[in-house]
Amino acid sequence: MIYGKKNITTVLRHRLTLQEEIRTMDGAGGYIGVWQDVADLWAEISPISTRVIYGNEKLFAGQIQSSLSHKITIRYRSNISTAMRFIFQGRAFNIRSISSVHEKKDIIELLVEEGVAN
Repeated sequence: MIYGKKNITTVLRHRLTLQEEIRTMDGAGGYIGVWQDVADLWAEISPISTRVIYGNEKLFAGQIQSSLSHKITIRYRSNISTAMRFIFQGRAFNIRSISSVHEKKDIIELLVEEGVAN
């Protein structure tokens, strides 16, 4: 399979874990969220160009947190959503958008944000 002018198997060289949040009642009217592994995937992960917003800071829970945006490319999966995240070498990447390359069901590009809570 060819992605652009490169063979997709040589491009997808990072091993990421896809996770989804499982919510259970806490007995006090709220819930407890726990991240559960869905799959281990081969992916390409690359920072978005510095000409676009490369990094920024956001106010979360009264504290300034920095974030960095990346693009992750994976083989097509039908069960992926923006409520999920990727883990790579101890870093969490929250999925912000999902698009199918050329509207084919072979490659998906995801815009993700590192370093901030969902």
